[in-house]
Amino acid sequence: MRVVPLPPNAELEKLLRGLLQREVKVTPADGTLAAPFAVALYRTDAPVQELAALFELPLAGSLAASLTLVPVGAVREDVSRGLLEESLRENLAEVMNVLARFVSMSGRRFGLVGHWCPPQTPDPAVAEAAAAANEARVVAVHVPGYLDGRVAFDTL
Repeated sequence: MRVVPLPPNAELEKLLRGLLQREVKVTPADGTLAAPFAVALYRTDAPVQELAALFELPLAGSLAASLTLVPVGAVREDVSRGLLEESLRENLAEVMNVLARFVSMSGRRFGLVGHWCPPQTPDPAVAEAAAAANEARVVAVHVPGYLDGRVAFDTL
């Protein structure tokens, strides 16, 4: 496994601020993410490198909702049920696709090749590889007006 050298958190913050038009804050974090979570799988061309981004559900919902100004109450309701409704899952896929730019700042071009959000379950091989990853960066993300959460970028 070759480690994916991610850029500084400030680059993620800048990307999310531009996308969401909000004063998003990204700070270092640690610990195990709270399940359930959404998963994005990014991959390069040969020689293949893969990276999974795991989003705590409150953050996944907040990123999705803030993209199209869905009220935070809808996010809270979905999170309490442990899933995101289809329109929010579609928005989240757009956010995940844009985050390929952040991952690509490593010097290699990564593309989004798979994504899952509850009630969908991630591909078992991806979930297993992410759980076994020993190279991860965990960050806390604050989206003003929405729920906070963490995302882990795991080299697979």
